[in-house]
Amino acid sequence: MEKSVDGELKEIREPRYTKEVSNKQLLMGNYVTPIDRLKVISEDEFEELIEEWIYGYLMSEYEEVKKIDKVIRLAGSGDKGRDVVAFEKYTKDGKELWDNYQCKHYNGPLAPSQVWVEFGKVCYYTYKGDYSVPQNYYFVSPQGVGTSLADLLMKPEELKKGLIKNWDRHCLNKISKEKVELTGDFKNYVEQFNFSIFDSINPGELINQYQQTKYFPFRFGGGLIENPKRIGKPSEIKKDEQLYVRKLYDAYSQRKREKITSLSRLRKYKLLFQHFQRQRTYFYQAESLRVFERDTMPNGLNAFEELKEQVYHGIIDTIYEEYEDGYERVKATTEKAKTLILASDNILIDFVNVQDRMGICHHLANEKSKEPDEAQVIWVIDDE
Repeated sequence: MEKSVDGELKEIREPRYTKEVSNKQLLMGNYVTPIDRLKVISEDEFEELIEEWIYGYLMSEYEEVKKIDKVIRLAGSGDKGRDVVAFEKYTKDGKELWDNYQCKHYNGPLAPSQVWVEFGKVCYYTYKGDYSVPQNYYFVSPQGVGTSLADLLMKPEELKKGLIKNWDRHCLNKISKEKVELTGDFKNYVEQFNFSIFDSINPGELINQYQQTKYFPFRFGGGLIENPKRIGKPSEIKKDEQLYVRKLYDAYSQRKREKITSLSRLRKYKLLFQHFQRQRTYFYQAESLRVFERDTMPNGLNAFEELKEQVYHGIIDTIYEEYEDGYERVKATTEKAKTLILASDNILIDFVNVQDRMGICHHLANEKSKEPDEAQVIWVIDDE
């Protein structure tokens, strides 16, 4: 029994769940929005996310909009108040045009007391001539900036007054190994400094930009945004097809007991020619998966290579059985590939169809054997 809001006793009964629940939700739990995940992300993960954001969004954005020269990261004890630096114009004469993105990981929104020293560093090192004044200086943090800092960023004169007032407490002994006193010419420099260059990128804006990179679903979920764009086979046989094509010609040669080394000779045999055309279609179907991974997924996943490895071990015994000729071997092998059960944890598995499985056979045949003494995937019987 428990008391209700008005003080009366209320009997506890078995709760009735009225929401629809999927098996995926039972396995993964309730969906957590990216903005909420960002709030609890670890410092190491935030650094990785920033690297991905720089490479996947920032660099391409500057290349397209501002024709950027380069983006570099200077994080470390000697960064002099610079973190991610995007050069719109890179020179060595102090006339470069650049933006700074200062990445800060704290358990809450940034407060002025946490970043007074960052303002001080920019003033001090530009005064010394170590680098030029940036066009823009952005704070980037998982939980953004708090109200006090946001107010100061919107009021550059108040920001300047606040820095001068807090200099001795937050900057005097924290900018360099030596004391940096706010006196004389340097004080005049700070008083004339343009504090309107300082701003922030709020978490929503960061997520929106990061969402445009290929890394987003691998860190925040939600599935792949795109599907593979299927590549049609070109009319001419390309250089990178030569190996598996030659092996198919050899298989057809065994079938017809004559040397077939070109399409013109193969055209005499209608069924074999049609078979050959289908195999090229399958090769490029599988190639679509490889290109899809290359263009839309982070480097290093090797999902297509893992598929090839699974198919290889699934068909290798079929390949080494005895056949009347190489053509029968090809047919038996690709037929076996169609029925293989592939690992469900492969990122590409939802996109793999029958044609892809057969095409992967030809991708395997298109590779030079890494171990010359052991045949890898050879369509022909070595009896000639």
